[in-house]
Parts: sequence; structure tokens; C-alpha cells
Amino acid sequence: MKYDQSIIDEVRSANNIVEIIGEYLPLKKSGTNFKCLCPFHQEKTPSFMVSSSKQIYKCFGCGKGGNVFTFLMEYEKMNFPEAVEKLANRVGIKLPKKEISAKKQTLYGELYEIYQLANRFYRNNLAENGEDAVNYLHSRNISDNIIETFQIGLAGGRENELLNFIKKKDYKKATLVKSGLFIIRNGKMIDKFFNRIIFPIFSSDGKVIAFSGRIYKKNDERAAKYLNSPENLIYQKRFQLYGLYQTKKQIIQKNFALLVEGNTDLLMVYQFGFRNVVASLGTSLTTNQIKLLARYTKNVYILYDGDNAGYEASSRALKVCLENGIFPKIISLPKDYDPDSFLEKFGPEKLDEKINNADSFYQFIKKFRKADKNLENKKIAISETIDNIILIADSVQREMYIQEVAALFQISTTNLIQSVNARISASYRKTEKTFQKTSMEKFVDEKELIRIILNFPEEGAEVVPELELDCFSHPICKKIIIVLKEQKNIAEFITNEAKILDYFTVEESNFVSDLMFSDEKFSENNLQKLLNGLQIKSLNLKLQELNREIVENPNDFEKLKIKRILQKKIHRLNPSVVRKLLS
Repeated sequence: MKYDQSIIDEVRSANNIVEIIGEYLPLKKSGTNFKCLCPFHQEKTPSFMVSSSKQIYKCFGCGKGGNVFTFLMEYEKMNFPEAVEKLANRVGIKLPKKEISAKKQTLYGELYEIYQLANRFYRNNLAENGEDAVNYLHSRNISDNIIETFQIGLAGGRENELLNFIKKKDYKKATLVKSGLFIIRNGKMIDKFFNRIIFPIFSSDGKVIAFSGRIYKKNDERAAKYLNSPENLIYQKRFQLYGLYQTKKQIIQKNFALLVEGNTDLLMVYQFGFRNVVASLGTSLTTNQIKLLARYTKNVYILYDGDNAGYEASSRALKVCLENGIFPKIISLPKDYDPDSFLEKFGPEKLDEKINNADSFYQFIKKFRKADKNLENKKIAISETIDNIILIADSVQREMYIQEVAALFQISTTNLIQSVNARISASYRKTEKTFQKTSMEKFVDEKELIRIILNFPEEGAEVVPELELDCFSHPICKKIIIVLKEQKNIAEFITNEAKILDYFTVEESNFVSDLMFSDEKFSENNLQKLLNGLQIKSLNLKLQELNREIVENPNDFEKLKIKRILQKKIHRLNPSVVRKLLS
């Protein structure tokens, strides 16, 4: 159920974050803040801080952060409506019984609404006109219960069915295009999806944020079997896991998750009774995805296809896991079997056996690289295993695995330790000069500017209207600016840190809350340098694009003229230039 922002504000304001977190954790006063050991990771020295004035929390060890709603969502694994209801009941606030459908006047809110409406439309269409599609799903052993649980729908045969439905809601054309659900063809707007079974993709808190469409008719000769929503403000696939919203309770209960490659794999595994399963949206597993999954369990079982591509994908996935403190198990299926065909032939009991006998990462590498076949294969397997061991940050865990790997490969523990340490030293020497540049400098100016804006409302309110979105590369930094630009009173909005976090997912709140915790004093000179630097970056990007166009059309004098104008702008920008140059 959705709640109007005024209700959310009332509930948040009535629940002091210090009191709420204090009911779960032993907070102690620390200056103007409160602190304790972080509940989200193991630590010996308290780094979990709670700000009474800002009504937010932040762990400076693991990076978790947010407001009072976020804390309940993280700590008790609630979704957002559940957190609102719990806090409302705590202070006796009566919530409305009916869904409030008043449209938020923001692009961010409108995109959520459009996807919700589209999901409702597709589901109704399957129920009313989808006999062939339902028969196809049944033929793939996808039951009516699965269809209902995962809210599978249908895009019909006409190219403007959804458009005609959505048009009744008076959204702007530009908003519809930005949703990614519609495209312009020959000057005419049409639906992106037609004649496809629709699989909605949910955020972990239950919002529909994207769709995946599959052709299902035998005579459909379109090249793309699957068609997916493009990324936009509310959907970046590297941050999402398919099925997590439906399976997270089972994952928590069983304390482990099966990780499969695609949505069809997930549906089949789920159909056979394995309800603690997620999929990585058809892409290689990302750091953000494994961090999201780690909120619910640290025990991950990789269940990919039994061909060479599946094995290679498992190798990549286990590296991502190890880099993020997750020690995965790998389930090796027989050659050329995927989870669907394996379950069809052998049944769930055999998959249970596979789970119970799953390999550690080093056992998997030994098998995959056929280390027992000859000495060369063994050398390759050991080298690859070392590459994975050095990804383990915890020295105690690393030492434990070194001992097990030495025993498995029948090599000296001392020699293996020396090889691991040498590989770590070589890796450090190679990356120490470039790490800051590649990992931090890319976004450091954007983050610093946002930090100033969020901590100095008056100065921030002056700057925000003048900023161009093209100046920002970091998706969350860009989203912050979008949210701020949509406020009538930016300065007043910035002063309510806890409310700002309502506009961001739990994962995004970790990033935003970090920027809100700052004791630095305001510097006009620093602000000016950041503004000029971002503007120069934006102009340089435009100049690079223009240069590519000029190479293709060297006699385009209009583009040459624009190039000279851009170059002059870049040369003029320096710390003494007034901020109006941003416009």
C-alpha cells in the first residue's frame, strides 16, 4: 500500500531515531551523536553513529546508512510500507485504509506510477486475452500459482495498447519516453513491448521497476527472443536481483540463497519447491547485486548452466562474491544441463543432493580446470585459486583457506603462503598508483559538491538550479540533483535530511547518508573550484563527441564553429569565473 508523503512525514517526525534504534541496540552518547557496535557487520570498535539532529544513522565501517524507516527495513528485513505501519502503530497514528493515488509531481514518482499501471495492464491482459500465452507458460511447467506470484502478464498484438491506456492518465510525452516503455518510430510513439509474455522486475521492497518480455508464438521470427526495459531513474539492473522480492523471506528463513542466471531458470527452480532463489537479470553478477543479497544471507550457492559458458560465468561470480566477503558454494550440473532440464530429468531430490555436496571455490576450480589430468592443468588450477584467495580481505579467513587448498592440491602450506603473499604484493604495486584515480577520482568532485549542497542548505539552494545533469556521471549523484531540482523550496527541503532519504532505495541511502555526515566548514573558494571543474568536465565530454562527428564530416563548418565556442568556454573557466557560466 502507498502512503501520501504527508503521512510518511508525520510518522517519521513522531518517531525519534535515537529512541527507535535504542530499542534494538545499546546506544551511548558520543559528542552530539550516539554510537554503538554496528548490527550489520562484525566489528570490535564502534563505528555505527546515530545523529539526533539529522535523524539519520551511518556506519563508517560497512557503509550502511539511512533514516528510521531504512533502519527497520535493514534490521528487521521489512519493506517500506511495513516499516511505516510499524512506526505508525508505535505512536498511535491512524493510517488511511484505502490506497492514496494522488500523483507525485516528480519524474521519479511518475515513473514508479507508470510501471505500476503498466504491470496492472499487462496482468489484466493475460487474464482476459492470454489463452495462448497461458498455454505456452503451462507447457513450460509454469503453473498458475507461479504466474500469480511473479505477476506475469501479456503485451498484446497491437503496437499502441499500453500507450492508449497510459494516455488516459495525462502524463507528458517526454515522461512516457523516459520510462522506456514506449519508443518513437517514424515520428510516431508506439509500445516497446507487443506480442510478448511480460515478466515484471521488482525492487527488493516490492516496486515494479522494469519488464522483461519474451516471444511465445511459434511463427514469431523476431531476432530478439527477450526484450528488456532500458535503464532509467528507477532501474539500474546492476543494483537489482530478479525474484528477490518474492523469495527474500525464504532466503532469510533457510539462511542461504540459490543464485541462477535468468528469470526462466528462477521460475523453474521455484516451481520445484526451491523458494530461496534469485537471478542476476541475465547479466554477469555485479558487486551491487551480491551486496544486496548479503543483506539477507551470507550463504550463496551458485547454480549456473553445466556448459563451458556456465562454468566460466560461475568463475566470474565467485570472484565477485569473494571480493565482498561472501564465500560461495558452486553446484556443478552435468554437461549441457541447465537447472530447468536437470530438475525435469532428475527431480528436486537430486538437486538437494547437489546442494548438500556443493563445492567450495577451490574444489570447483580443481574440477573445472581438470587439475588431476596432468601437471600443467594442476599449475593452472593452483594459479587461479591463488588469484581468488588474494581477493579475501580477512587475513584469518585467508589463512584457513590456504591450509585447505594446500591439503587439496597436496602442496606445501609454506610455499602456498609465499606464493599468495608474492601475488598480493605484486597486485598492490601494480594498482596502488592507479587505484585512487580509477576508483575515487572519477566521482570525487561530484561527491564533494553534493556533500557541500546537503550540509549547507542556503548555499546549496543557490547552486542547484544552475547545475546541468550532464555534469554528473555517478548515478546517485545525478539522482540527488534531480530530486533537489524538483523541490519548490530547496533550502527548506535540504534541512530535513531524514526526509531526503525517503526518495532513495535502501542501498542508495547508504551512499547519501555518508554525504550528510560532515563536520567540514563551508568554503566559497572550494565550492567555486568544484563547480568550474564539473563544468569543464561536461564541456570536455561535449567536445570529444563533437570531435568524433567532425572526423566523420570534416567540412561541417557549423560543427567547427561550435567546437571553437566550446574551447573558448573551457579556457575561460577558472576559479574567478562567476557561477552563471553553468547555465
